[in-house]
Amino acid sequence: MKNKLTAIVAIGALTLAACGGVDRSGTRDKFIEDMEEIGGTADGDCIDAVFKNYSDDEIEALSDGGDDARSVELATDLLGCTDLGG
Repeated sequence: MKNKLTAIVAIGALTLAACGGVDRSGTRDKFIEDMEEIGGTADGDCIDAVFKNYSDDEIEALSDGGDDARSVELATDLLGCTDLGG
């Protein structure tokens, strides 16, 4: 279940800045767009609040498909910002 949850969020939902580091506002917008494409919605303010609790490295690890405890926690927190039952 945890790996499936991580995969759902990681697949295309987290976009990183090409020049290194994480583009948090771009990542938020991409996550919202991806949720809408699958018929869901996501709260941008909630996503921003979640991102404040994670480093760029942790966000990048999830986008790279990380399934360690911290990546799963981030994925779960992000899904909590959606109407998909997170």
